[in-house]
Amino acid sequence: MKNIQFTNSPGVPHEMMADEFLCHKHGSEWWYCTGFLNAETGELFSFQFTLARVRIYGMQFHILMTAVTDFESGKHYYAQYPVFFGKDVTLTAEKVALGSLAEMRFQGKTLALRMNDKDYSLELSMVAAKPPVWHAEDGVLKMGVDDPKEKTYYWSYTQLAASGTLTLGGKEHKVAGQAWFDKQGGRYTLTSRWTNWEWFSLRFFDGEEVMLFSFPQDNYQDGTYIEKSGSYRRLNDYQITPLGFTEAGGKKFSCGWKVALPGLKDEAYTIVPKTEGQLNLFYYELLADIKDRDGNEVGYCVVELLPGVYNEKMKISAAWARVKKGISKVRSAGMIWRSRKASRVGASRMTPDSTISSRPNEWA
Repeated sequence: MKNIQFTNSPGVPHEMMADEFLCHKHGSEWWYCTGFLNAETGELFSFQFTLARVRIYGMQFHILMTAVTDFESGKHYYAQYPVFFGKDVTLTAEKVALGSLAEMRFQGKTLALRMNDKDYSLELSMVAAKPPVWHAEDGVLKMGVDDPKEKTYYWSYTQLAASGTLTLGGKEHKVAGQAWFDKQGGRYTLTSRWTNWEWFSLRFFDGEEVMLFSFPQDNYQDGTYIEKSGSYRRLNDYQITPLGFTEAGGKKFSCGWKVALPGLKDEAYTIVPKTEGQLNLFYYELLADIKDRDGNEVGYCVVELLPGVYNEKMKISAAWARVKKGISKVRSAGMIWRSRKASRVGASRMTPDSTISSRPNEWA
């Protein structure tokens, strides 16, 4: 582990990416990967992997979150594993893992992901088609609050060519698609405000990406525009307008969005969720289509929605109450507390001509 610093100014180089994959000494941080996968037989899947070290209410623990959505059968599967006392957790410069449940390996441009649960298993090899991207101000992102200590380092591989094997319901699928990897963390204390962001990763068919990180309650937002070449720049002047709302677990979430990007690409897009059913215990991780002014599909987007944005009086989520209950049961034993579920999703489909071809690894 190492101490994380927030004194970097523009132009000061960051450390080697291998060092930045490491677990830092203080605060909260997470390793996150999402994407879509097309099977050789035509089915569409999406997946999520998150391993986080969380500091909340003066306590620190780890949590693994994995999910797979099968859009052909209309089923969404997720599993969450809060872990206390670091039991079975591995955090090194080359690998982060929770026992045999999941691991991610990091070797420069190449990442390998494995995750297993009762309902699914996934093994992927991922190769970066672009250099890593530092977001916000030289990689330092405010977390939507005024406290100067509430900041994180944030970098991504925004375009990863992914291929491997997904086993679901006992059936093995050879899959290929694209993924996005985030490493984010710092002196950020997850309190009652931890649930108040909306995150959008727009991945266009033309090889460009846009990251939008919005904190509506704090009137704060940040973003990044990544060109096909891999060059990128900070993006602050944008607007996200919800087109509607949905409720899940007694909480209100936005659903469908107009995104205005003044002076950038076609400037105006609509983000349309493929389904409203990708709820993971208390938050959404949605796969959505990006449509231009004429209604043409021009990309896809993964959207993360946390419940505090439109539930202002929420001091602590029902999900966290369940976690606290689990803590009381397993804390003394140093065990892993499990939460998993399979649910139905809508009937939305990605048409075969929307399959995205992975770009070769060309950057040096």
